[in-house]
Amino acid sequence: MKEKNFKLIISFNGKDFYGWQKQKDKKTVQGTIEEIAKEIFKSDVKVYGCGRTDSKVNGINYVANFKIKTNLNSLNIKNALNSRLPSSIYIKDVKEVDLNFHSRYDAKRKSYRYIITFKKTPFLSNCAFYIKNDIDIEKMKQASKYFIGKHDFKSFQSSGSEIKDTVREIFKIDIKKKKFFIDEDVELIIIDIEGSGFLYKMVRNIIGTLIYAGTGKIKFEEIKEIIEKKDRRFAPPPVPAYGLYFKNAKY
Repeated sequence: MKEKNFKLIISFNGKDFYGWQKQKDKKTVQGTIEEIAKEIFKSDVKVYGCGRTDSKVNGINYVANFKIKTNLNSLNIKNALNSRLPSSIYIKDVKEVDLNFHSRYDAKRKSYRYIITFKKTPFLSNCAFYIKNDIDIEKMKQASKYFIGKHDFKSFQSSGSEIKDTVREIFKIDIKKKKFFIDEDVELIIIDIEGSGFLYKMVRNIIGTLIYAGTGKIKFEEIKEIIEKKDRRFAPPPVPAYGLYFKNAKY
């Protein structure tokens, strides 16, 4: 049997997991998939993800890959994984790729989505961040412009990371209002952010800052100063993890 490299597109509900990355004595997405893969292939399988996600963060099109010697094809593997995985994880696609492909190191861009709601609804419990205050979406859009480009985002990296190079590039931030399709009385703000990569809790810290600007707690012009200070103490607090979704990675 020859070695094959399989690329996975994964969706997962993060509420039951301590993030993507495998951790001792904690339930994670990577750990769960590796356990199932071991059952299928009767040997240890290392699944590489395109990046870490915080505890409770969700995935829409999360990208991963693993190498294995097998006669199974992509469809066989997709069906075998999905038949054994819990309902909180679904493998959307499996594709055999070049042996040199790596989901993390080959990623050129990554994007996240954050969902905010103005009305409480049981249908979005632990899926969207409920905010009582009115938000001026135009102020949020103005504020978002200060994040575009290559900057040192040290002010938006939460403690707990050992990463020293805190320069990242944000390519675009899209902010829009939509009605919730199940209950159209519920209005949502959907924020999509795409960048070269993200620091620990960087997306949640940026969204928190945009909310502060949209609710008038800071002037959007202050964001330039917060970035330049390179000090986490000057930036607003992060938003909850459950409203955040890894959207996709581009290669």
